[in-house]
Amino acid sequence: MPPERIPFAKSFFLRGLWSLAAILCVLISVPAKSASGTDPLVQSPSSVVYESQSFIQELGRLKAGLESARQSTETLRAYRESLPPSWIVNAGNRRFEVPTNLLVSQLVKAERQPEFRTIKVKEALDYLDALALETASVSNQASTLPDSARAKLNAILSRPEYAHAMKESWWDKMRSRINEMLGNALMRIFSSVGSQKSLGYILLWIALCAAAVFIAYIIFRRWIRAAKREEMALQSAVVPLRSWQEWVYAAREAAARADYRMSVHCAYWAGIARLQELGALSPDRAKTPREYLAALSKTKRIVPETLATRQQALDTLTSRLEKIWYGYQIATEADFRDSLTQLETLGCRLP
Repeated sequence: MPPERIPFAKSFFLRGLWSLAAILCVLISVPAKSASGTDPLVQSPSSVVYESQSFIQELGRLKAGLESARQSTETLRAYRESLPPSWIVNAGNRRFEVPTNLLVSQLVKAERQPEFRTIKVKEALDYLDALALETASVSNQASTLPDSARAKLNAILSRPEYAHAMKESWWDKMRSRINEMLGNALMRIFSSVGSQKSLGYILLWIALCAAAVFIAYIIFRRWIRAAKREEMALQSAVVPLRSWQEWVYAAREAAARADYRMSVHCAYWAGIARLQELGALSPDRAKTPREYLAALSKTKRIVPETLATRQQALDTLTSRLEKIWYGYQIATEADFRDSLTQLETLGCRLP
């Protein structure tokens, strides 16, 4: 089982770990030219396994060596090259692997940017101090949790009342398997798209455009429906009290403006106003056009000889109103002229 990594020692420079390890292997394999005049730091092999206290002592030695190596670029380079790829530390019955890439990155910046050397070396020293404090903390936490506590916890979890929690059901297994399959499929798709930047950009822009078109369509459709509901509201809210002569005048005025849709609308209400004046229809503005037509067939104020003719005229006006006013069909001058003819049938004396 590979050793765990201390969380604070994680780094974004993992890609340089293998190259650094290869360089260190080469350096180790090359024999030393001279035994005299060596640096105060001795190269630490990555195979060495430290205990908590010995690792803290090693960090102190590295800190002291860095203080003396900060004088020049050459000494910093030699110090950096003496570092292993990682340290392996045993702390509290657990093994940790602490990579050195974060420390190495700070030293590289100190070498290449002399004007920021003091800052980068200070950050490297702070990092070594943080490693020492974290190692001591992990060691103390491990000592406060003896093996007996783990044994007690296992004994509690082995009780019958916790059996259902420890045992994974077939549904949980199947769901985990499905999630794993979906995740792998998505990773393959995204990895294939990510390898081709141009294709990824094209798919991204297509998705953004599709989302914008969809949102615009939803807004436009709701706006159209709201407009239709407003026009198809109860006539008591939109039809003012007028005489049939005023409605006829409004219809002709609209026709003069070539607004034949409005002229048909006004002609219809002129017919309704005329029938209400004759007593054939009650002045109930809450009725719909079809309810007015049904009420006319039951009236007793019109003689039977003319009732059928007037009912046919109102039916023609109602159908035209539904198609043009509510159905948004195109109205023509012929529709307006025919509406005036139907008004005369209903009893309107037009000049």
